[in-house]
Amino acid sequence: MKTETVRIGDRTIGPGQPCFIVIEVGTTCLGDLDNALRLIEAGAAAGVDAMKFQVIDPNQLSDTKVQYRFSSGGHEHSANMKAMFSRLQFSLDEWRTIRAACHAQGMLFFATVDYLEGVDLLESLEVPAHKMGAWDITYRPLVEKIAATGKPLFVDLGPGTEAEADELVQWFREAGGKTVLFMHDFHTTDEAQMNMRALVHLHKKYPWPAGFSSPGRDDDLDLLALGMGAHYLEKRLILSRFLKAFHADESLEPEELKAWVARIRRAERALGQEAIRPSDVDRKMSADYYRSICTMRPIAKGELFTPENIDGKRPGAGLPTARLPEFFGRHASRDLAADTLIKPEDAI
Repeated sequence: MKTETVRIGDRTIGPGQPCFIVIEVGTTCLGDLDNALRLIEAGAAAGVDAMKFQVIDPNQLSDTKVQYRFSSGGHEHSANMKAMFSRLQFSLDEWRTIRAACHAQGMLFFATVDYLEGVDLLESLEVPAHKMGAWDITYRPLVEKIAATGKPLFVDLGPGTEAEADELVQWFREAGGKTVLFMHDFHTTDEAQMNMRALVHLHKKYPWPAGFSSPGRDDDLDLLALGMGAHYLEKRLILSRFLKAFHADESLEPEELKAWVARIRRAERALGQEAIRPSDVDRKMSADYYRSICTMRPIAKGELFTPENIDGKRPGAGLPTARLPEFFGRHASRDLAADTLIKPEDAI
């Protein structure tokens, strides 16, 4: 299936476009405005396209005693999930400040949203797109609410099956939505179950660009995703992994983010096109290292050319060896020393 290009704000995502780099700071900002603004500055310094936050409903849990375990600074922590989500909220004025800071730095602002009223909040902030987390892929009311905005929807696949992804697309389209931007992701450390070829399948099955939500700091999988055609990548950022924050140990620090973006852009430049196209340097070097038709020993005038007395030797500045059959059975027009590159007039 031909992949469409999609417009997100002032960026275009899809074939022939630069990889759209999204930085996730929804949990690592810790609900602190100063942290959020410093993270935005770090994202801009690294040259990313968008900063993504999270608009989370702290009352989504039926059991308010649920604890969540996470790691930061190499140490394990446990926190009450409702309390943790509550700390991540911003006031409308703070959200406006965050959005303005992103725009001032030339980056887009949007967020993962997990409740219906949150969509209204983000619409009031005029986000160019919405995102749903992996655990809401079966939450039909949210899918339909976002579809009604007419904005593109990023979706982490995570635990979603193919049938669930198809169902989401159906709900989204029936509710008026047009563009679903799936992100392949996973929550496993078993490489045999990471299924990175899902990206290829997404490109074949759906008409929209597909991308990858990176699970941690290791960039091997990010480079693999880029090579498999990911049109967008998402990476987590934190000011310091020693901050007691959900996803701390899975996040890059600012200087690491700069290096990561540079590595992604370098790999992107190296991808090239689906064709055999040698570099200018390789073509220039071919004159030195290809083979040309050459005498293998001294040849007297009138002597017959045969495979025993002419063959290929470097450099490639003479006649290509593909023309050897033209000379076999002909005679030398002059005396030729060993290691002489043959010219057309050397044969009669």
